[in-house]
This record gives sequence, structure tokens and C-alpha cells, in this order.
Amino acid sequence: MSRISALVITRNEAANIARCLRSVAWADERIVVDSGSTDDTVAIARGLGATVVEHAWEGYSAQKNFAQAQASGDWILSLDADERATQELRQEILTFISAAPESVAGARIPIRDWMFGKFVEHGSWPRQRHPRLYRRGRATWDGAVHEAISLDGEVGELGSPILHFSHLTIERFIAKLNVYTEIEARTMKATGQSVGLGRAALGAVRVFLGQYVRLQGYRDGGHGFILAVFMGFYHFVARAKLWMLWQPNENPDSSSAT
Repeated sequence: MSRISALVITRNEAANIARCLRSVAWADERIVVDSGSTDDTVAIARGLGATVVEHAWEGYSAQKNFAQAQASGDWILSLDADERATQELRQEILTFISAAPESVAGARIPIRDWMFGKFVEHGSWPRQRHPRLYRRGRATWDGAVHEAISLDGEVGELGSPILHFSHLTIERFIAKLNVYTEIEARTMKATGQSVGLGRAALGAVRVFLGQYVRLQGYRDGGHGFILAVFMGFYHFVARAKLWMLWQPNENPDSSSAT
């Protein structure tokens, strides 16, 4: 039978890693690649029987490419530390890999996001489907943030979701927004992109309307409104940071300060 390796990259994920690893206890091996955690992440992972490899942070995609190079399974299931695989997904994965022809390199899996106390049912969030299950040696991760995966072969579709508990609070959402927009702005600048603030603001309005009206985020009530605002805000902040990166930013001479 085909063997399955579950991979997780971590840094200071003591609050999440146990639930994540327990949700894939059925995998033939569980590998955690940690990048300098200062909490109990490593101890918890090892205590649950996972193989822990310590590797300095190189970026989201590079870290995941390194992680899959440590795996020995025929198939890889890639999870984030704040995600969990359901029992329904386990059964569907086992059925899928037992029947998949060699031409199939992997499968997309839907993601269900828990946002501020509930699973979101509308907007762009429930439309997410990502290739998280794939044959070892047939995948490459790329991208500085919101990394994507390229598969060498056909891609199937699974119906059971991965549960994502990233945004438990508004404070955590904003903290991640700040980190991700910084990476995105620097990535855009590195490719020579620039933007005006007026265009950035109009883009933010379009994002809000797309989430709240076109994708019916309003049906999630207050949660849907908050998320639509935040998605528009994300769009604007990333481009405002990009705009700032193109501006002169010299520190004032402290000796002349009054």
C-alpha cells in the first residue's frame, strides 16, 4: 500500500500543533520542520511521535520544499499548524490514492475557515480549493506569501475539507495582515511594480464590494461585513506599503530637531 507523509512547518505554534498532529495520527509518518520556535512547539511535536527537523526560515515556499525533501512516503499531505484534517478527509484520501493512476499527481482539497467564532459560509473563503495532497517528487512550491504549488501531472478533486483555525480573533487577523502585506509589498517592488494611492483605494472598494455583494458575504452577517472590510483593507495596505517603498525615506537629522 502507498505510504502517506503529513508535513507541517512551524514557528511558535504550541497552541496549535497538538491538534494538527492528532488529526493526522493515521499518516505513516508526520514530519514537523521548525524554524526556531521559542515556545513548546518542538517538545509537543516530539511528544506526539512526530519527526522534528530544525531548519532556519527561508520563506514559506522554500520551507515547504525543504520539508517535502525530508519525506519518505509515496504521497504527501501538506498542512499548516493551525489546520486539521477531518476523519471524512482521511477516508477520502485513502480511497483516492488507492485508485489514482500514475498520471494523477495530486488532488485539491477544500478549506473551511473559522473566523472570529464561526465557520464562514460566503465570500471568497469557502471557495478555496488547494492542492494539498500530492505524490512525492511531483510538486514544487513557489511564492513569497500565499504560496502556490505546481504539480507535474493531473490534479483530482476531493470533497471533504481541511479545517483552518487561523483567524480566531480580530487581533490575530490584523497581526497576520501586517506581516503578509509587508511581504507582498516588497515582492511587488522587487518585480518593478508601482501604484498610485487613488488606484489602490479604488481597488480596495472593488475588493470590498466583490466580497460583500458579488460573493454574498452579507449572508454571514456581521462576520461577513468585517471580513469584506478587512479584505479591502488588506488590498489597500499592501499597495500603500508598496507606494511608501518607492518614496524617499531619509531619517531627519536629530541635531536639527527643535
